Amino acid sequence: AIRRSRSHNEVDYAAMSTMTAILGRMASYSGQMINWDDAVQSPIRLAPGEYAFDAAPPVVAGADGRYPVAVPGVTKVL
Repeated sequence: AIRRSRSHNEVDYAAMSTMTAILGRMASYSGQMINWDDAVQSPIRLAPGEYAFDAAPPVVAGADGRYPVAVPGVTKVL
């Protein structure tokens, strides 16, 4: 593209790669088959609600000091 004076744009490739990784995460966390459309329309938000140094983290340790972990077949992703 650069040698032909065309724009070098890999946005679609990057977006599809990222969504593929998110889809794999959802499937492995839930232990279920997840299709593309359901993953894209999922109400789950992976980004924090606020970007600030003093913002509360999206996941915090429990009273025992341990963080929650995904359990295949139990964790809800849709």
